Amino acid sequence: MNRALKAKPSSKTVPSAQKRLRTSVKGSADVSDVVPLFEFSNVVNSSVDLKFILGTVLLTVMGKMLVSKGMVLLKREPGEFEVVNAKGVDPLTIGKKIEIDRPIRSVEHADRVRATQPWMSFFREHSQKLLVPILAQKRIIGLLTLGDRLGGKKYTKTEHQLINSLVNLSAAAIEKALMIKQLRDVNRSLDRKYQELNTLFDLSKEFNIILDAEKVIRLLTFSLMGQIGVNRYAFCLEDGGKLRFAASKLDTEVRSTEVLRSLCALKGADLVENLAKQKRFFIVAEFLAQIGIVAVVPMQIQNQVKGAVLLGEKLRGADYTKGDLEFLYSLANLAIISIENARLFREAIEKQKMEDELAIAREIQQGLLPTTLPKIPGFEVAAINITSKQVGGDYYDVLPIHFDEYILVIGDVSGKGTPAALLMANVQAALRAFAPMGMSLPVATARINDLTCSNTGQDKFITFFWGSLNSVTKEFRYVNAGHNPPFLLRADGTIERLELGGIILGLMKTLTPYQEGSVTLGQGDVVFMFTDGVSEAMDSQEVDFTEERLEEVLKTVRTKTPSEIIHAVQAALETHTQGTPQSDDITVLVIKAL
Repeated sequence: MNRALKAKPSSKTVPSAQKRLRTSVKGSADVSDVVPLFEFSNVVNSSVDLKFILGTVLLTVMGKMLVSKGMVLLKREPGEFEVVNAKGVDPLTIGKKIEIDRPIRSVEHADRVRATQPWMSFFREHSQKLLVPILAQKRIIGLLTLGDRLGGKKYTKTEHQLINSLVNLSAAAIEKALMIKQLRDVNRSLDRKYQELNTLFDLSKEFNIILDAEKVIRLLTFSLMGQIGVNRYAFCLEDGGKLRFAASKLDTEVRSTEVLRSLCALKGADLVENLAKQKRFFIVAEFLAQIGIVAVVPMQIQNQVKGAVLLGEKLRGADYTKGDLEFLYSLANLAIISIENARLFREAIEKQKMEDELAIAREIQQGLLPTTLPKIPGFEVAAINITSKQVGGDYYDVLPIHFDEYILVIGDVSGKGTPAALLMANVQAALRAFAPMGMSLPVATARINDLTCSNTGQDKFITFFWGSLNSVTKEFRYVNAGHNPPFLLRADGTIERLELGGIILGLMKTLTPYQEGSVTLGQGDVVFMFTDGVSEAMDSQEVDFTEERLEEVLKTVRTKTPSEIIHAVQAALETHTQGTPQSDDITVLVIKAL
């Protein structure tokens, strides 16, 4: 203070200080106080250091009044005051905030204020006897409080005036210092925001060129370590409505993340201690506290939580500020956009690969199907194959073996895409190899089955129906290997199903010989062969067309030509599905005796 008293006041400060001084000491009994007051005014008004001004005011008043205890409180919010300087009391008092429910506009004695006032207990607890308001332009900006005087002397009216004079002289300086401090805080905040925006801009450029979620998370980790500095962290990504760990550095192993599900309801970044006060987050907050997490930052896209950043304490032990949480929220949302872009890019590549595979499968499948059907004397033949979006393994064929013998075949491979098409290609090759060799249908079927078992796993199998038609005798011998039994529509209106045969091809090696069925086709008789894409065609409510409906349709069109029968069934399917996309191919092969 002595060094400050020697400072030469500025020309602007002195006149105003003198004016306040004359007003302050007007009516004072001790004119010898004028010079010290003038020097005090120069000191406090020539500084903008709030801590220095408050210390000077408090020490000066305490020295003048011979007091060993005193405090200065500044107004923070309406009715809220914070202790910013204290002498002779517990140092932990500094920083405490108290609520004062009425304005104090003149010097008051604590002993004369009702003890029922909650804030008075604070002052009495710290032995503060005198309360002096700090007024700037008639506004209360703070309080100066003093303890008992040494020797137990009472505060006189003249001393009240002197204390008021010192406090009033410092009020303008305190207000000016507060404004400058606020400006500096604003500037620091703006500087920080500027740095954060630059950081976010630089990181956004990095995130935008990365199409790998793991690399995005690694970059996010480095950013958090560099910008915030944390000792524990975990990154969770949404998966089927749940949050699962994508990366973490925790002191304890987390076996289940089911409890994290409630974080999907978060609206913004928050501290775990705040979440613990909310009923919906109480359980997850307790869990996070146990694993050392103190802050949670949701990763959102269009207000939907797609992930979360869980953060432990800062390396230096500092608290997370509101600015920290805002920055982390912006950083996390930048990262999740890149992670989502990486996911969409990966899905686009996989979709393209699937489309390429389906194109290959469709090409293979179409190559297996006959471009034209051979003419069979005494019979009329028609067929159709309607491929779905997911190309299946449907197959049909009509092969002339001898001048009066023909093979008719229809089949359906389990699965979709290229694997199904390739498996059917193998079956076609085996069929065309065995058919001309003169072996019986049951023996040939067993060989095709054993060959399929040797070349495929148990997850691949084929429903298969084939028959040998003699165009002279009109005998139709067949074997059904687990396929939908074809309808035999007799000219007299009766209906039979061709079911004899054995197990599905490729399921297991042949242990029991296949059985052969035989029918003779009379004039007007129709054999309707189909795959399950017909009977299982679904409408928008996922209701199947069913074989029962198919039979009813066939009853009404059995007298028509094979082509007309197929068109009638196709029309019935369209009426049932009403444009609903189908997941399986539709294949039909029809032969009618003339």
